[in-house]
Amino acid sequence: MTGADGETLAGEVRRPRNLHLAASGSIHDDATAQRLGFRGGTIAGSYHMEQAVPLALDLYGREWFESGTMAAYFRQATVDGEAVRAFARRPPAGGDSGRAELWMDTAEGRRVWDGSATVGDPAGPSGLADRMTSRDADQLRILSFLEVGEEIDLGEIRLDGERQRDRLRRGLMAEPLDWYDESSPWGPAVASPPTEVAFTFESVKQVIVRRRGPAVGLYGAIEIRHLNGPLLLGETYHVAGTVRALGCTPKTEYMWTETTASRGGTPVASVLMMSRVMKASSDLYS
Repeated sequence: MTGADGETLAGEVRRPRNLHLAASGSIHDDATAQRLGFRGGTIAGSYHMEQAVPLALDLYGREWFESGTMAAYFRQATVDGEAVRAFARRPPAGGDSGRAELWMDTAEGRRVWDGSATVGDPAGPSGLADRMTSRDADQLRILSFLEVGEEIDLGEIRLDGERQRDRLRRGLMAEPLDWYDESSPWGPAVASPPTEVAFTFESVKQVIVRRRGPAVGLYGAIEIRHLNGPLLLGETYHVAGTVRALGCTPKTEYMWTETTASRGGTPVASVLMMSRVMKASSDLYS
């Protein structure tokens, strides 16, 4: 961890692998991504957020896993093995918000994502609130079956964490922590950002995809909020999501969902997600 000017922290340069290259027909598959105008199969943004966790821990300590947030708005997709580096800027001394800036750049200086981190008030203002708007929702075709406020309750789900441990064993985690493996200060191992997103949003998305029909999606923005301690591998949580906003851009349709994992009636963590669907990937726009 390096501090360039006493205020800015820089993580290590990493070259994350695209672990979903073989997912034919997805945005992570080279042929599909290139057909839709990308350089190649893209790396899911949640994996890049994993690189910012050491910066959040340097800023806030282990409390970040208990009552911390991390928000990321994705600017540019990256491809397999592309060099990227995460940065953080400490909150101003004496400031009211305590919000640190986070961002990631490629080796050439292109911005991959920008966002923020906080600690101590996970129910406070969202780092993505200003971006969560509905726009041209009456023009939806792919996502027209959804309604703002719709709830998707998945009931009790066990967080087994096997994919996370497999990445650790195979050396495929860009920023491994000891706490991600067998144990942590909270007992069992903690979930990393990709695991948190997969357990919450991706579980809800599978229900939506079955109703949606064929189309290619990608992440637009993510905010992880630790409301009452970290998500722990091997534990069982009640998972439920709510559609918060819907809209269109010239090339995509998008939805904002908020998914919460609770235990014993207490919310433990939530993921606010902006998920895009490429119009060019759907027969509804042919």
